[in-house]
Amino acid sequence: MVRRIVLTALLAVSLIGSGCTTTMINPGTDSSATYRFGVLTAEESRDIATVYQAAESSIADLGLSVIQKVKDELEAKIVARDAQDKKIIIELVSMTASTTQVKIRVGSPDKARRIYQTIHDKL
Repeated sequence: MVRRIVLTALLAVSLIGSGCTTTMINPGTDSSATYRFGVLTAEESRDIATVYQAAESSIADLGLSVIQKVKDELEAKIVARDAQDKKIIIELVSMTASTTQVKIRVGSPDKARRIYQTIHDKL
């Protein structure tokens, strides 16, 4: 009985730890993005100011309503809402002077991909 409980617990922990992962690679460029647990993560080889401007422009182009914008030299965050009033969070972190990590928190991988693709095209 104890063995069954331990094996069940190990199975549950391994399934939770692995999560759902989708990797998207743009064949035209060297960019790739990973969608895991509702967050799309990617790295752009641009400084944070340039990526922030592209994100702002993309939000306007996609017709999203901006709720909050915060930016400094190391991090930036844009909170927006879509037509269904779902929250979208775009977080930017300056990894180096010329590399920025982009995180897009949204419920759907398709929405995250569309937002990221729009940002990437603006760069």
